Parts: sequence; structure tokens; C-alpha cells
Amino acid sequence: AICTILYKGEKKRIMTSTTDNTNYTESENQSSYQQLPTVDVEQSADEDDSILRAPHHFSARQTLWNFTLMSILFSANHGSVVSCLGLATARLGTSIGAIQSGILFFFYTASALLGSTYVTKRAGSRQALIYGMGLYCVYVGCFWLATLATTDAAVKTLSWGGAALGGVGGGVLWNSQGTYFGKAAEEHARQLNQSVEVSTASLAGIFATIYLSEELVLRLLSSFLLESGAASWEGIFGVYTLVALLSVIPMPFLRDYRSTDESDNESLSSILDKVTVAGKLLVRDPKMKYMVGLNAVFGFTSSFLGSYVNGEVLPVALSDENGKMIGVLTSWTAFAAAAFSLLFGRLARITGKGPILIGGGVCFMMVILPFLVQPDAHSYNLSSLLFVYTMQGIGRATFEGTLKATFADFFSYEKEGAFGNIILQNGLAGTIGYFLTFSLLCDEPSKYCIEYRNGSLHDVLTFELIVCVSAIIGILGYVRAATIHRYERNAELSN
Repeated sequence: AICTILYKGEKKRIMTSTTDNTNYTESENQSSYQQLPTVDVEQSADEDDSILRAPHHFSARQTLWNFTLMSILFSANHGSVVSCLGLATARLGTSIGAIQSGILFFFYTASALLGSTYVTKRAGSRQALIYGMGLYCVYVGCFWLATLATTDAAVKTLSWGGAALGGVGGGVLWNSQGTYFGKAAEEHARQLNQSVEVSTASLAGIFATIYLSEELVLRLLSSFLLESGAASWEGIFGVYTLVALLSVIPMPFLRDYRSTDESDNESLSSILDKVTVAGKLLVRDPKMKYMVGLNAVFGFTSSFLGSYVNGEVLPVALSDENGKMIGVLTSWTAFAAAAFSLLFGRLARITGKGPILIGGGVCFMMVILPFLVQPDAHSYNLSSLLFVYTMQGIGRATFEGTLKATFADFFSYEKEGAFGNIILQNGLAGTIGYFLTFSLLCDEPSKYCIEYRNGSLHDVLTFELIVCVSAIIGILGYVRAATIHRYERNAELSN
């Protein structure tokens, strides 16, 4: 409204003025932040409307601030979730915690394949964000209730039931966030007369930095409260529940990017088409299948750290049976990811996104390599574990920012389906990873047949090799997808 008033006042001033005349010649290489509108007092009213095509810096700042607020609220909600997820195996036990995380990722993946894209298209990205964040509140709240439960049956019911609802919420949440991000980037680029790729790189860096910074604080919160004696585990999960709930309240005040294909009377075939759009995009667009590796390797390393390293290595290596150091190390991962997200957001404008994504794939491989060389938990200390969590943080920075910006570029014609595929591919890998943690068994103790704290024997070598192969496939797959994308763009330009 303010922009409209300012524009009308400026237009009236220009049309009534007989003395002022601005002449401007625009260089092709001039930055969009330096461009000025060309105005001639003799122009007709229709020609004068061309001022609308000049950069609208005030509107662009509004878009940026709105996107920043969305990032803050989203990050508070999701930061509470991942903080609980990181503590699952430590507080609920490796078996119950790993199964709970596996259920979370299973429903997260299923929702991407069977419905989250439809919810986003039908309700709009802002409303879908609210739905997803609400279900995440249930997941975090069930952690709090599970710590109050007095029987194993109640703990399993609450933790596994909450994980199922949280998984559905996560699928809807990340799909709608990707769509919201894509539409905001398009609007921002249009307002500044710059390419969408520049805006996606900029907004991706902003989102990833805010998201990972808030996660850093919330992950560190558990260690601080335990070490200071300010709260018990019940109090910690209660705080996470409160933060998740409060983050939802301001969401209705955000800008709503409604879908352009909404209809009150949709046919069954139209509904099914929207529900299955992620799967169809995976099959029909050749670039998508080559992007699976980079999504999968993040899912595998996250489950490896969240279940095996947090649940089995840390308690032995650091003599930390109570899990106090989990919050410190996982918050260090978030810190590294936040710092490098900001760096990568700026660096992508110079080098492009490709070298950053390839570097991320290498970092994910470095998460696993130390355990591939030396699987004995007694051989690790704080410094060696910091290296592992740092590599995960750098790799995650490429996933949360650069990779999602690349998806917005590669699949701009179908944003819901594109970000649904990120959920599908990453979620499926995470599901498999968490279940592999306790299902890969072996008979006799050996270098790679590790005895868990509950006395069971588990094969860690197979899991580690799966992650390394996924990283290699991810790097090679991205190179192929980028080649196809360049060919498609050149074909469009030539036509």
C-alpha cells in the first residue's frame, strides 16, 4: 500500500512538471542496485507506466524482511525438533531412539511422496508452513510427555506416535518452505530486475545462516541447562515444546504466496496429479535422478551421527553416560554450518554453486572416513570428534543453502515437486540409515563388528561403505545434472 501511494505521488509530480527532465542511459553491465528509471515529461500515461519496471528497492526490502521473519520462526520451530532428535538415542536408548528416528524419517519420506506437494499447492505455502510447524509441536511435546512416562509401553507409544505425526509435519513443512523460498526469490529478483539465480543464492545464504544459528543455540541449550543444574530432562524438553509452540503464533502475519493453480472444484485426476507430482518429476526430468546422491549422502551421515556416534561412540570416547556433550558437539555442527552457509552464499556469486556442492560431497565422505579407518570408539577424543562434526557442519551448509538454491534453479517450473524430491530422497536415506543402525548384526566381535552398550553386536563397515559410495555418486551425479541444465538453457536461448 505504501509503495502504491509513493508511486502515484511520484507519477503525478512527473506528469505535472514542465521543467524537470531526467535522461538516463543504462549500461548493460551496471548493477541492478545502481539502476535509475528513465523519465520523460512528454511521455503518455501508458509509456509512463514503464517506471514500474525499474528496480523497486523498497518493495525488495519488504520481501527480504518478510522472508527473514519466516526464516526466524521456521528455525525456532525446527531447531527444537532437531535438538530433540539429536538426544533421542541418548535419552530413550539406542534401540527405542533409533526406531523413533526411523519412524520419523519414514513418515517424512512418505508424506513427500503421497501428499505434501498437494497440501502446499492447495493451501498455499504459508498455510502449509503453519500445518507442518503445528505437527512438529506434537513431536516435540511427545518427547516431554515420554520423559514423564513411568512404563516402557507408554514411552514407546508416545515417542513412536509423536514421530509418525512429526514425520508427516516435516514433509509438509520442508516442501512448503522450499516453495515459499522459490516464490520469494522470484519476487525479489523481479523487484530488482536481476536474475533469479542471484536472488536464490542470496536468500539461501540468509535462510541457512538464520536456521543453523538458531539450531546452534537450541542444541547448546540442553548442555547448558544440565551442566548448570538449572533444569532436568523434563524441564529441557518442556522448554523445547514451548519454543516450538510460540514460533507458530506469528506465522499468519507473513506474506502469503498463494498457488496459481488453486480450484475449489478439483477433479480426482487433478488431485492425484498434485499428490504424486514429486514422483512424476523424478521419473520424467532426467536431471532429478542425478541429484539423488547428494540428498542421500546427507541423510546417511545424519543418521550415522545421530544414532551410532551420539549413542555409542560419544559415551565411550568422552565418558559421557548422561549425554551432556551431545548438545555441545551437535551445536558445534550447527555453528560450522551457519558460518559456512554465510560464506557459501557470497562465494556462490563468484564461483557458481557447482564447486561448493562438490566440496560438500567430499566433506560428507570425511565424516565417515575416520570410522572406516579406526572403528574403535576408545581411540577417539574431543579433538578428533570435533573434526567429524565440523565436516558434517560444512557438508550440511551446502545442503541447507546451496543445494536447495540449485534445485530452485534446475526445477523452477515445478517448485513443489522439486522440494518434494529433496524430502523424498533425503528422508528415504535417513530412514534406511536409522534402521541400519540396529539391524546390521554380526556374530563375533572383530574390528568392524562392534559391541553396543546393550551387549548386541553390529556390523558398522557396511553402513560406512554405503555412505562413501553415496558421496561419490552424488558428486558425479551433480556434474551430469549441471551439464544437462546448461544444455537445456542454451537450447531455450537459441529458440
